[in-house]
Amino acid sequence: MQATQILLDLLETQHKAVNSEFSDLNDEALNWRPDAEANSIGITVWHLGRVADFALTHRLEGRPVDEQRWFTGGWAEKTGYDPRGIGAAGMGILTGYTQEEVAAMPTLSSADLLAYHNQVYESLLAHVRQLTDADLDEPVPGEGQQRSVYFWYRIILLDAMRHLGEMQALKAMWLRLGIV
Repeated sequence: MQATQILLDLLETQHKAVNSEFSDLNDEALNWRPDAEANSIGITVWHLGRVADFALTHRLEGRPVDEQRWFTGGWAEKTGYDPRGIGAAGMGILTGYTQEEVAAMPTLSSADLLAYHNQVYESLLAHVRQLTDADLDEPVPGEGQQRSVYFWYRIILLDAMRHLGEMQALKAMWLRLGIV
């Protein structure tokens, strides 16, 4: 198996896991937080989409930040939420947000969260499908040029795997509480 095929398999598996695990949750379960400073599953699904969206658009494709799927897909307009300039390095991906900035985020329905996540991941998968193994070692065209294409895909995958476990734990807590 080639490196790009392995990368594609891992991304597809992660993408399917998010859809499989969380498509059956109602909006209340998706937005439940075990305490005031914890993130919900919904916020974390949004974060996964934002990390992939930012990295794909700005780093891997070398396009301006305002060409992220959050903007071109109409999500910013639909929600009235512009994450640019917020959080760590102003990336607007949840990392580095204060509790006030988290509270100002829009609450999206389960359908909308998964639609945004799916839109980003379909673009991500399409990008990987056109790569060769040699492309993985190339520097990215966007910001972060000192890093390779593989480096940025690894960031996306590691973040997604880590947070998938977090979301599964939140789902298990929700179900144990018997709120559903």
